[in-house]
Amino acid sequence: MSLNLILKKIMKHLAIFVGDAIEKILKGEKTIEGRFNIDKILPYNKIQKGDEVLLKQSGRDIIGVIEVENVLFYENLDGEAIGKLRKEYGKELAVGDDFWRQKAKARYASLIFLKCPKRFLAPLKSQKHDRRTWVLLEK
Repeated sequence: MSLNLILKKIMKHLAIFVGDAIEKILKGEKTIEGRFNIDKILPYNKIQKGDEVLLKQSGRDIIGVIEVENVLFYENLDGEAIGKLRKEYGKELAVGDDFWRQKAKARYASLIFLKCPKRFLAPLKSQKHDRRTWVLLEK
C-alpha cells in the first residue's frame, strides 16, 4: 500500500501555508487558523471538529499535523464584521496587519480552532503542485 493511500485514509485535509504560520502552530503560538475569501472555497463548510489537517509549507514538504477542536463559519462579511473578528480572535490567529489589509474585502471566513499540533520526525513528500491553498483528501 502506498503512502498516499495510507494518508488518504487517515487524514482529511491538506492546508498550504506561507511565512512562519506552521512554526507558530507547532509552537502553540497560533491556535486558530483563519481562511478569509471572497468566494465560498475550501475549507468553508467542509471542515469540522475532529478532522485532521496536514501542514504543508508552500513549495515544500508536509511537516506536521493538527486536530480541529472547533470551527466557526461566517458569511456576508463586511469591513465592520472583519474588524470584530480581528478584535475577538486576532491574538490567537497570530497574523500581522498585512493579512488584515489583504483580507479586507473577504465575504466568507472559516475560523479553525487547532489542538494537538505534531511535527513529523521526517517530512512527507507531497504530490501537490497546483495553486490551491486547501485540499480535501477524504470526504
